[in-house]
Amino acid sequence: MNTAEERGNRVQRVLLIVLACNLLVSAAKIAVGLAANLQSVLADGFHSISDGFSNVIGLIGVAAAKRPSDEGHTYGHSRYETLASLAIVALMAYLGISILVRGVRSLGRTDFRVPSAGEFAAVAGTLLLNILTAWLEDRAGRRLKSSILRSDARHTLSDIFVTCGVLVSMALITFLGAPAWVDSAVSAAIALVIFGAAYRIFREASDELTDHIAVDPREIEAIVRTDPDVRGVHKIRSRRSGDMIYADFHVQCAPEMPLREVHALTHRLEALLNERLETRISCVIHPEAERRSGRSD
Repeated sequence: MNTAEERGNRVQRVLLIVLACNLLVSAAKIAVGLAANLQSVLADGFHSISDGFSNVIGLIGVAAAKRPSDEGHTYGHSRYETLASLAIVALMAYLGISILVRGVRSLGRTDFRVPSAGEFAAVAGTLLLNILTAWLEDRAGRRLKSSILRSDARHTLSDIFVTCGVLVSMALITFLGAPAWVDSAVSAAIALVIFGAAYRIFREASDELTDHIAVDPREIEAIVRTDPDVRGVHKIRSRRSGDMIYADFHVQCAPEMPLREVHALTHRLEALLNERLETRISCVIHPEAERRSGRSD
C-alpha cells in the first residue's frame, strides 16, 4: 500500500468516527428542539446534521484524493480533498441562510414551551461530545496534514460556540422567563458563526488552489544555507497540494564541484528540508555555479 493510500485510509477512519458522533449529537438536539418548539435548538441540530453531511463529502473527497498518480494526474489527486472542503463551504452557506430565514419568520411567536431539566442536560451533554470530537479531529488533521480534517474540525468547532449560545438561550427562557425573541436572536447569531466558519474554510482552500506560498522563503533559505556546500540560494517558490508541499529554488555552489557531488547535494537538501520542516516536501533544485561578483540571474 502506498503512502497516499495509507494516509487516506487513516483520514477516512477518523471521518467515520466523527460522522457517528455528529449523527448522535444532531438526533439529540433535533429531538429537544421539536419537543419544545425552540428554533435555536432546531437550528443547532440542523447545524450538527450539516457536520454529518460534511463528513460524507469528506469521505468522498478522500476516496478520490488517495488514488495514486496516473498519466492524467502526475502530481496525484490530493486536491480532490481540497475541492471537498469547498463543497462543505457551500453546504454551510446554505445552512446559514436557511437558519436566518427561519429565525426571522419565528419572531414574536409564543408557541414554545419551557425546556425540561432533562432536555437542558441532553443539549449540555452534546456540547461535551462536540468539544472532544473537535479536539481529536483537529489533532488528527495536523498529524496527517489533512485539509479536509482541519476544515471539518473547524466546522465542528463552530458547533461548540453555537451550542454554547443555545444553552444560554435555553437558560434564559427556562430560569429567567426571557421573551420569545431571544430564541430568534440566538438563531441569527448561529447563522453568523456558520458564515464565519465557512469563510475561513474557503480562504484556506482557495489559498491552496491558487498556489499561495506554503513556506516562508526565508525559512527555506535559512535551512538550505546550513549545508557547507551551498554558496547562495535564490528564486525560492513553494505551494501546497494536500499534505504535500512542492518547492523549487536555485542554489549556488563552487564552479569546480563535480556533477556527481552536485547531484548528491540536491538530494541532501531535499532530505534536510523534509527533516527540518517536519512535513512531506518535494523539491526541484536548480544548481548553478557561484558568481564571484555575488550577482545571480
